[in-house]
Amino acid sequence: MISNYFTLLHCADALHSLCSGYKIIEVYSQEKNTLCIVVYTGEQQTIKISCDGALNYLFCRTGDFRARKNSVDLFSQLLGKEILSVRMHPNDRILSIELTDLSFLEIEFFRSKANIFCCNSEGIITDAFLHKKETIGNRCEKFSVSAHGFSLPPETELTAELSKPIPVGKILKQLFPSLGGILTSEILFRSRVNETFSGSDISLTNKKIIIETLRAVLSELLNPSTVSPMVYLEENSPVCFSLLPLQQFASLEIKKFSSLFEAVQFTVGRTKSSRSFLEKKKEITSWLKKEEEKILHTLSKIDEELSGASRAEEYELFGKLIMTSLHSIQKGMKTVTLQNSFEQNEEVRISLNPALSPQKNGEFYFEKAKKAKASREEQQQRKNILQERLHKISAILEDSNAVEEGISLKNFLHLYQEQLRFLGYMTQREQEDLPPFKIFSVEGGFTVYAGKNSENNDLLTLKYAKPNDLWFHSRGSSGSHVVLKVGSRNGTPSKKAVEQAASIAAYYSKMKNAKSVPVAMTEKKYVRKPKGAKPGSVVLEREKVLFVEPKLPE
Repeated sequence: MISNYFTLLHCADALHSLCSGYKIIEVYSQEKNTLCIVVYTGEQQTIKISCDGALNYLFCRTGDFRARKNSVDLFSQLLGKEILSVRMHPNDRILSIELTDLSFLEIEFFRSKANIFCCNSEGIITDAFLHKKETIGNRCEKFSVSAHGFSLPPETELTAELSKPIPVGKILKQLFPSLGGILTSEILFRSRVNETFSGSDISLTNKKIIIETLRAVLSELLNPSTVSPMVYLEENSPVCFSLLPLQQFASLEIKKFSSLFEAVQFTVGRTKSSRSFLEKKKEITSWLKKEEEKILHTLSKIDEELSGASRAEEYELFGKLIMTSLHSIQKGMKTVTLQNSFEQNEEVRISLNPALSPQKNGEFYFEKAKKAKASREEQQQRKNILQERLHKISAILEDSNAVEEGISLKNFLHLYQEQLRFLGYMTQREQEDLPPFKIFSVEGGFTVYAGKNSENNDLLTLKYAKPNDLWFHSRGSSGSHVVLKVGSRNGTPSKKAVEQAASIAAYYSKMKNAKSVPVAMTEKKYVRKPKGAKPGSVVLEREKVLFVEPKLPE
């Protein structure tokens, strides 16, 4: 309700009392969609106006609040002009500040269409805070009446309107749109009438009660002596700003203020804080849920691959049967049916490669069994790691449900900061600052980058790697360029850290299924790219070869 008509009406009256007769000395913006007007009354008074679609507001506070950086001067034509009056439109959320040369500022609080216009004495817009191209040259209707436009129609007319066959809440909003939703609900709450009831179903007695309550609420709202700014809170977050006590929120915590502007400023600050808290919580939980979905999807794929890898014993049996029946098999055969002498002598049909000799077909199945076993072990290990990760994410998500406001969010982040980091969570800014490579951490906390393709390999080696960084690549096969960032931690990378980086290079190579892979290592300063070489192709001036197992750090 900080941009409700009645709140703005009292803000206009307060500004008129405070600033009329004094000069504007500065106009600037240092927040998106927010304008500050500084008036000197013996001390600086800063009028802050927000045209943000989600939060229109106006308040004034004593002092200079301009930042040294990231602010811009605006509306230079206003400087030195004296404020004659501050008025509110009779029945709309438009505030006018009239100046000495009869030019004026028109401030429109129309949510997403909110704007501030500089107008000449004839009402022509000469400058605008937002949407300049669409608005400069248009006309604003100048008004000189400061009184409100709330003179109620006769009771008979009101009774007739309240008898329409539509919800009574809707009737009041149509009759008095400036009331807004909360005040409309309050009038009906005090009248003990459900706002969804049809007007045609409400008794005449209840209609009279609604009219009496309407008069009483309007009287409270329009009388400066009865206005008492307050904020209703729930879990330290503002539920509603109000100029009068609201019976519908009687169960909530109330914070009262002696100053209207202090109440508005408090509401704005708490609302922004709550919004920031909600955005942060949403960012974290959205990331966790996406990670949870990715893990579940990956686990289903691993289960599919494990079902294929479980055929290792079958492939080994085929190899044994072929090797023990070489005399029964001839080169060129596509299939063979053999007696399984290892188990109940049942017949087994085996597919053969006609281009291979019987012995080579046997060796082929032994190799296939070996790869299937290795794949099964690797995938099972990966499944165990992912299941542990899934358990951690699910536990954090469950605890996040108890986070209801900013204080508990801080406690939550403090408790789970290390776990979130370990899981890979980063802020949006941190994500944007990441280099475009696969990123790993090896022993000692040193960072390792791995290229994603040939062009990405060039980018890593030629742009991101420093001369003393350690550079790795599988020897004799294509694969990723891998760089261990020596300066990413204090000290020197350990032997294990170097071997882990080499294992990453082996893993992202054509030889990843081998037990041991030769990997070339050198300092980046000894790596050069010949002129005209293909993407990813480089020459090493000196190297050391490490034999490592292809694997990624845990």
